[in-house]
Amino acid sequence: MEFSMKLVRHLWHLFLQKYRRSQYAKLLVIFVLFLVTCALLAVIFETRSNGEFGSILDGFWWVIITFSTTGYGDKVPITAGGRIVAILTILVGVASMSLLSGGLASWLIDRNTRARRGLVDYSKMKGHYIICGWKQDMKEILHDIVNSAREMAHKIVLISNVDVDSLEQVREDDTLKDIKFVRGDYFAVSSLKRSGVAWAKKVIVLADTVESSAPTEIDSRTVLTVLTIKSIAREVYVVAELLDKKFASYLHYINCDEILFSRDVARRMLANASIIDGMSHIMYQLFSQDKYGARLEIIAIPEQFVGQPYGDFRRQLGDLDNQRRLILGLVENNGNPARLKIESLREAQKTSDVSQLVTNLQKVKGIEINKPVLFPEDEYIITSNSRAVMLVRASAINPNAQAAATVGAT
Repeated sequence: MEFSMKLVRHLWHLFLQKYRRSQYAKLLVIFVLFLVTCALLAVIFETRSNGEFGSILDGFWWVIITFSTTGYGDKVPITAGGRIVAILTILVGVASMSLLSGGLASWLIDRNTRARRGLVDYSKMKGHYIICGWKQDMKEILHDIVNSAREMAHKIVLISNVDVDSLEQVREDDTLKDIKFVRGDYFAVSSLKRSGVAWAKKVIVLADTVESSAPTEIDSRTVLTVLTIKSIAREVYVVAELLDKKFASYLHYINCDEILFSRDVARRMLANASIIDGMSHIMYQLFSQDKYGARLEIIAIPEQFVGQPYGDFRRQLGDLDNQRRLILGLVENNGNPARLKIESLREAQKTSDVSQLVTNLQKVKGIEINKPVLFPEDEYIITSNSRAVMLVRASAINPNAQAAATVGAT
């Protein structure tokens, strides 16, 4: 008993020390003291003449039921003092419930308004995707992203200065209604921190053509945004869209994980379509994520095949896969550039030969991140941090997990 009292006093002291300046904490203390006082008074007034109030627990039960205006009727005060306490408890309970419901409604409305205006803080969010910037066809872009991975619908945080009406037009789509929004300059530290960039899974920096139409200004903001992101969260995976290739060297220098040259891709597709009949239809099919077609995916390669010929993995996968997918090649050095280079440096330094050390360091410097190797020879050796590029039937169920698990088990 003495230990329990000491524990209660200690917890009470900690509560006062931490929350003594909080208005809500003071209201909570007043509320608890009121309930305790009413329960004690009810027991004092009723215990001699009313067997329903035999202990302090009976008093607490009665005062909580009465305060909430539920009124089960299992315990009823019969003395004048008990009835006065009951009247006081009911009056305070009705007033408190009205204030509570009004305050809750006001809080929900305020939160909804702040969310619509992009003022909510998502700094504690984890494992989400951040999209920086805005485009004229933003609704279609977001729709395609969500259709590619349905679980992303509630994990997307958009940073932009776009007007509320444009954002509401996007949220009119049921699949996009859960997308979160942070208003501000997407290259600003404050906006990125509010979006939870430190804990994000991936950040996509768009070539924002809304705020400016000059390609140089657009790409300059993209470089500045990636630089700011990497200064806050070095390990986060960043995909940046560029309009002009001359800015690519800056992004490589600051370890941007992936660079998309949107105009260059469109130009090359147009060039191939002019030479090869149906090329545009083929590429559209691959990127459309049509559930009745096929799509490109990347899967992990089991450790047992690292350092082994590519042909061994290709044949093993083909034997087990029942023609549900076709392997097209490899992506070498797949992952975070900073982590991969650190691992490569550690491996390169595992030699006492100075000339070999210099050679190894030169190889580390020349590492190409996410390097595609399509249709290699069967004798090609699979390196660590490589993944397999697959053409997958869209109707296949959970192809990544099945392929990795099946091959790894053999």
